Amino acid sequence: MTRSHSAERLLRWYPPNWRARYGEGFAALLEDTYDQNLSWRARASIARAGLVERARETGLVDVATSADDRLRTGSQLVLCGWALFMVAGPIFAKFTEHWGVATPRTHRTFPSISIDAVQWAGGAGLVLVLLAGLFVVPAVIRLLRSAGGSRVRRSVLRSVSVLSAALLLTSVVVIWAQFLNHHQRSGGSAGYEVVVLLSGLVFVAALVTVTSTAISVTRQLDLSRRALQVLATTALAVTLSMVIVIAGTVAWWASEAVYAPHFLVNSLGSGLFQTPSALPPALILSGLLMILGLVTALAGVRRVAHGVRAGTGPSLLGSEPR
Repeated sequence: MTRSHSAERLLRWYPPNWRARYGEGFAALLEDTYDQNLSWRARASIARAGLVERARETGLVDVATSADDRLRTGSQLVLCGWALFMVAGPIFAKFTEHWGVATPRTHRTFPSISIDAVQWAGGAGLVLVLLAGLFVVPAVIRLLRSAGGSRVRRSVLRSVSVLSAALLLTSVVVIWAQFLNHHQRSGGSAGYEVVVLLSGLVFVAALVTVTSTAISVTRQLDLSRRALQVLATTALAVTLSMVIVIAGTVAWWASEAVYAPHFLVNSLGSGLFQTPSALPPALILSGLLMILGLVTALAGVRRVAHGVRAGTGPSLLGSEPR
């Protein structure tokens, strides 16, 4: 392997924006510094630095020095947390699909309110994320028309392709389900289960790709302080919706464990592992994803709060700094 090829491989540890700005100089530095092949220790050090740079770009590492950077990276962390909720949500929805049938009529009120809270809060969070996306569309268009827009276009097209595949598979699952009975939809049809699993994997891949692209693109957008404040305020509202979703999930789970434990035992994924009846694997997975998402979002809220304190206005919706 030639030194130039080795340097090119090592550069892949770094995010695209960093490579575009410093890649050539970094490769030249490696060739000048190392006469022979790099040691494994040097490679590990470069890989670690690249991963740190990727984490810094996505806001996972708090190295932002300005108020604007903290508002931006804080909002991005909330977006990452919401992506985890987008994975957990369908799992929870599928698990609770027929909970009312197994629950005594006299004990349906509280879990019904809990489910409604989860659905309304989840829907509100999704609408807020979509509105935030629409809000930055003009800035994205300006970026696409700029000289560096070619890299952005490739990322956007990749995300659109993966998302289209996910939507296509989801449509196939929905249409196929109309021709199956409850037993077949609940594991009685192996072919249907395979397609459902495949569509779920593609959906997760699409979610990761779209979230990564959104973060990469927003890092390059030229946004005013007011625009960043609007995005940060939206991020706070999305985080609140996450809190309500988790509270509703826990309330419904506790209620069913008391009044309809047989539903938890016989529902999606139960029986795969030796777990207590009140801890079905599907709910555990969904709950863990929600908790991880909320922790990530709260880290973003903390970053936003630091950005507000570092700014000039007393509130997120204050006047533009002069």
